[in-house]
Amino acid sequence: MLCWGYSSYGQPGIGSNLQVIIPEPQVYGFIHDRNVKEVACGGNHSVFLLEDGEVYTCGLNTKGQLGHDCEGSKPGLP
Repeated sequence: MLCWGYSSYGQPGIGSNLQVIIPEPQVYGFIHDRNVKEVACGGNHSVFLLEDGEVYTCGLNTKGQLGHDCEGSKPGLP
């Protein structure tokens, strides 16, 4: 999985919600040895669908867009 961009709310899924810019694609292994089938990105969040049907979300969750129980900013790991 390659991730890059602005990580203000952990939306790239890199393990941090610090405000950093990742200028070039970087390999991140948050989904160890598993195949990603699809990726969808919103303004401040990302969704990862794995081939086995499992779904990971990360980023800003102020409107419940991550599907987690509580609203607010979530850590950078799915």
